Amino acid sequence: MSFSPLVSTYLVLVVGMAIFATHKIKMLAIYLRRRPVKPAPASPNTSPDAPLVCVQCPVYNEPLVIDALLDSITALRWPAGRLEIQLLDDSTDDTTARIQAWLNRHPGRATFVRHVRREKRSGYKAGALAHGMTLTRAEFFPIFDADFRPAPDFLESLMPHFASPDVGVVQARWEFANRKASLLTRFQGIFLDAHFIVEQAARHSAGLFFNFNGTAGIWRRAALEDGGGWTSDTVTEDLDLSYRAQLRGWRFVYRGDYAVPSELPENMAAFKSQQHRWTKGGIQVMRKQLGAILRSDVPARIKREATWHLLVGFIHPLLITFAALLVPYFLRVPAVSGWLGIAQPVALTFTLWATVGLYVAGRQLQSGAWREAAVIILAAPLILSFGLAMSVTNTIAVIEGLFQRGGEFVRTPKGGALAAVGGIFSHLRRRALFVGTTLIEVALGLVMLAGAIHFAEIDRESVAVLLGFKAAGFLGLAALSVHGLRPRAAL
Repeated sequence: MSFSPLVSTYLVLVVGMAIFATHKIKMLAIYLRRRPVKPAPASPNTSPDAPLVCVQCPVYNEPLVIDALLDSITALRWPAGRLEIQLLDDSTDDTTARIQAWLNRHPGRATFVRHVRREKRSGYKAGALAHGMTLTRAEFFPIFDADFRPAPDFLESLMPHFASPDVGVVQARWEFANRKASLLTRFQGIFLDAHFIVEQAARHSAGLFFNFNGTAGIWRRAALEDGGGWTSDTVTEDLDLSYRAQLRGWRFVYRGDYAVPSELPENMAAFKSQQHRWTKGGIQVMRKQLGAILRSDVPARIKREATWHLLVGFIHPLLITFAALLVPYFLRVPAVSGWLGIAQPVALTFTLWATVGLYVAGRQLQSGAWREAAVIILAAPLILSFGLAMSVTNTIAVIEGLFQRGGEFVRTPKGGALAAVGGIFSHLRRRALFVGTTLIEVALGLVMLAGAIHFAEIDRESVAVLLGFKAAGFLGLAALSVHGLRPRAAL
């Protein structure tokens, strides 16, 4: 077979995906041979000399979850007089009134809670956190987004790690209270478990850089200030500051054995918005930090892993181009082909990560480990198809991250199925972006569905099944996107 432009492009895409897939397998291998982190002593600290701790909760329009947040954070145990709580409230809805009403109902707890309001939401979340730091002398800053519910022993369990003076951050694992609410939340739980249980633990155990996840962790003030503080020139200020602080020599601790419950987006528009921000911010941090990392004097293995970590967003343009070329490629290539043989190992590698890697994560979380493994294995083709379809949104995010500096921090609506998503579409550009990505998903899904029907008719069943799964991913994602807007289409 000749090296036509189509076949050559397909080969480049296959090689690129294989490289990214191999890195995932490497992370899994590191995880499997890791040394578990020894938990620090969790005995109650009653010393009047305990460090001053300021819990920061950046809040923006969170009426459905704010009461539960206040219930949780005001129950944290720490010596009297050594705990402050800041509600960094930039809200423009009735969240502010709900906060005040809660404080009025609980005067005892309200004594160490400070309700902070700013005139302008400058710097978004990063700006709120930086402003809060100027209002306190605290040495340590636990941070919680509005949907997180720390247990009373959070500080007792994590603060002892700071006995080592080089520890700048202690990060807890995220858990998801609503992971079984829908098919969408189940898929998200699987993908995020792979990050929090496999990848974060692997990087920490191997002494590699890993990132503070924006919430459910504690920062040392000295590390924050030495790293340059919170900045808003990317939309993932947590990832940005993590690399700056670690390049300055601060050590991060990951407590994969300690989880803080949180909430997954139950609406597709909210999920897409979240993924778009994370991917765009990752590319922005890559532009900002990668050169400094490569020029630094950290070990080469740390540089390599940081490079992979910051370049991971580029898998999405590869995936979406691969998806667009699948049907033309199979129409061009004979039924039995060496090129098709190249694609099969790549698919196997991705499937291995999605089944074995995610099973390992599931085994740590579920009591019925084998049943959970079976479910993940059976659902692997659909899970991979769902991830492929999400690459439309994430490819747009990669392009924006390459050419934009900063940008609006679009919060993910919280409050389960009742959460309104209208704020995501407050600008015409965002509405057009959402509609455009959904139309692309529909178009690709229909092309693959037509291809599946065609190849089934000419007895190329394996190709038909492959395209059928891909079509289900794209059309299913588009259908969930449209359905998610029906109840509260605040466009």
